[in-house]
Amino acid sequence: MSEIQPIIHRGRVAAIVIAGQAIIPDALPEHEQPTVQVMCLYALDVAAGLLPGPYTDAGALEYARAAAAQRN
Repeated sequence: MSEIQPIIHRGRVAAIVIAGQAIIPDALPEHEQPTVQVMCLYALDVAAGLLPGPYTDAGALEYARAAAAQRN
């Protein structure tokens, strides 16, 4: 059975990752979408063993911020 990984952003569940897929609700504010998407990618990479675990929301947020800094 696949483990469900909730992605917590700004104190609420913003998405979930399960069975190699990220599920992000349409109701997520547009300005939060890029951050949550990268947090989901981080969770997927941790689950696949490509990044060291365990997954933490703090680690995912740091990963998302580093990705955003590289884009700018």
